[in-house]
Amino acid sequence: MSTLERAPITAVLITLNEEHNLDFCLRSLRPWCDEIIVVDMLSEDRTPEIAARYADLVIPHERIEAFDQARGAGIERARNEWIVSLDADELIPPRLGAWISDWIRQGPQHDVALLPRVNVFLGRWIRSSNWWPGLPRLFRRDSMHISDQLHRGLQPVSGARIKRLPKDPRLSIWHFSYASLDSLTHKTNRYTTIEARQAIARGRPSPRTWRLFPRAMRALWSDYFMRRGYRDGMAGLTYAINRAYYRYLSMAKRWDERHAPGRQASYDRMREKILRGYEATEG
Repeated sequence: MSTLERAPITAVLITLNEEHNLDFCLRSLRPWCDEIIVVDMLSEDRTPEIAARYADLVIPHERIEAFDQARGAGIERARNEWIVSLDADELIPPRLGAWISDWIRQGPQHDVALLPRVNVFLGRWIRSSNWWPGLPRLFRRDSMHISDQLHRGLQPVSGARIKRLPKDPRLSIWHFSYASLDSLTHKTNRYTTIEARQAIARGRPSPRTWRLFPRAMRALWSDYFMRRGYRDGMAGLTYAINRAYYRYLSMAKRWDERHAPGRQASYDRMREKILRGYEATEG
């Protein structure tokens, strides 16, 4: 593997209040990326200031739930054919950066590369997470479809030629997620609400009650037992339980979103009925 050298590739990031992560991410890109674009969704911390130190372009963008659409705004402004898409809590290790740089300069016959991703969760590498073959984060700009669905934003177009990297943590994105349970529960609540509303908008029906528990338990069984999440101690157990809870909550909220608007009126009717007992006593 050769030393790091800048290649004709544009890194595109989206940010929202990422001052604790962004510096590390951008430092992992600058040595080998020809261009860096940060699309910032109106951060209220030092994120824009940090982005300006490294990025060639910082684009303000309104806050939207389908945040990969904001990523698309950065891709549209890129000057290079090849794009690497990253989040602020991720970074590229030197060996992967050198591999990408060499590969692009050689003129690859592929359109998309699946980059493995190592997940660091509550301070530990969760070896049971599904980190290989990886995510379509390196691609020709015309080979990727950007969806408005949460967590499904980047999808290779039909016929795209896909490269798979070996299962090697040195050739993987490193994802530093959830330094605390507080941040985990906050994002789980927010993201499941977005997913439920998007499913309703697409006409997905409310899930049947008897299906919720088995689906959640399958997720728990897969992550904790089949992939041996128990090797990762408390972090592994929490990861598996949260994955199961996330699946349950996302489906249950599809039911809740449809019924919640009428609950206040229902509560009021029930309370009025109870209070009529006082009127009967007074009479």
